[in-house]
Amino acid sequence: MRGAGSRRVGAVAAVVASAVAAVVLALLVTPATPVTAFGQDLRLGAVSPLAVRGWSGPGQADLFGEGPVETALRFDGIVRPRIVWQRFDRDPAAADFVQTSPEAGPSFRTAQLGEMLARGWTTYIVRLTVISALLAAAIRLVLFGAAAVLRVGGTEPVRRRARLGQVGAALGLGAVLAAGSAALTVASARDQLSTVSTLADITGRAPLVPSAAPLPAGHSDVELAVIGDSTAAGVGNRPLADPNEQDTVCGRSRDAYARVLASALQWGTANLACSSATVEAGLLGPQSEGATTAPPQVGVLKSIPRLRTVVVSIGANDVGWADFLRLCFGLERCDDQFSQRLFDSRIDAFRIRYAQLLQQLSSLPTHPRVVVVQYYDPFGDAFDCPALRDPAQPEVPPPGYGFGPDATHDQPAQLARKIEPLRSRLVELNTVLAEGAAAFGFASAAPSFDGHALCADESWVQGMAAQYPFHPNAAGELAIAASVLPVVVAAPEVPR
Repeated sequence: MRGAGSRRVGAVAAVVASAVAAVVLALLVTPATPVTAFGQDLRLGAVSPLAVRGWSGPGQADLFGEGPVETALRFDGIVRPRIVWQRFDRDPAAADFVQTSPEAGPSFRTAQLGEMLARGWTTYIVRLTVISALLAAAIRLVLFGAAAVLRVGGTEPVRRRARLGQVGAALGLGAVLAAGSAALTVASARDQLSTVSTLADITGRAPLVPSAAPLPAGHSDVELAVIGDSTAAGVGNRPLADPNEQDTVCGRSRDAYARVLASALQWGTANLACSSATVEAGLLGPQSEGATTAPPQVGVLKSIPRLRTVVVSIGANDVGWADFLRLCFGLERCDDQFSQRLFDSRIDAFRIRYAQLLQQLSSLPTHPRVVVVQYYDPFGDAFDCPALRDPAQPEVPPPGYGFGPDATHDQPAQLARKIEPLRSRLVELNTVLAEGAAAFGFASAAPSFDGHALCADESWVQGMAAQYPFHPNAAGELAIAASVLPVVVAAPEVPR
């Protein structure tokens, strides 16, 4: 009797374990439900159980190939929605949806999206339940096969009826566990998803440009505009001959690549870029520099009546690239987990802001071409030259200070500890920039400074003793223009 009781307990435990394993596996393999609305193709699935923390929390949104980020929506339960929207197809209804102005209510067509997402979530839960049940039965059958081979639990074979009973129990329990796990989420997820009418309902609101900014004098004939940060402004190079107040505070230079493009194309060109600009403070929102406040750069674009092309350099300030340069220069190593997690959190936040920027650019009234400029790698193969020496370096620098070899570390060690982590993060930022541009049908340019890095004989990068180290010098700005020019010329007209 005691042996029979032990076998029954073992059988029950095996059925429960099979069901639990089946639900976890089903969350990983159940295909997402396609949802189509106003010409956009979305998919609705569940957050991986490996990424779930706690009994309630945000879902995930994978927008325009930028990778998963947490949603502004929060859900009860551990089975939470994951919305995947890989490519933005421009049409009037889509522009209505992606708008994030709190003053504008959703149109009838966009209001339907919430209902469709809620319906798609219900369909996904049904799929998840069925697949969990089938997997639980399959796992139990596999365990029976393994037990038969290994003769686990004795030499007498389990009766066929008992086997079928356990397989059936596993199938039923798998379905019950999947449905039970999802039951906590189904109601709240349907309620939350049904309220979605704009992109901001998924990602949270940002200080986006509400209307056009006043057009500066002399910009009525502009066909090409450059927006962005200090790289586009051309900081540290020759100042403009007759700068206005904003030109001065933003550090705009006569060597900036915008002026090179203007000369090559013979187009009216405006350089709206400003040092320290980010997506939120500079491009989509106003930027304050001292007593001067520059209007949102995208707001100015909305006021340019003949705008044909927009070139964008942005992202380095959003992720705090200068912080990581300083960190890696001053410490023994920066290939630690903390630094990487800090970068990951910043680039995750940038993904959403960048997607919102791209949407704003896609809905400009003149429908210009857009070219996103990636960042150059300022590092070459040598790291022991005057350009890489800190003029404020202490007399006795700590071990590992700087990028060159020292008494403690040789050059290969410094490369592994400092330069490769920086290069890896730069590649990640550029990947986000390129993939986001492609998702919106925009072009991208990738300048290369190979052979002209900081320690090269003919460097295109300002050294450590300059006011703006690691920024392009005049030759570097020219090189960026050379990479952008063929892309601008080849970029197709955006459908109007």
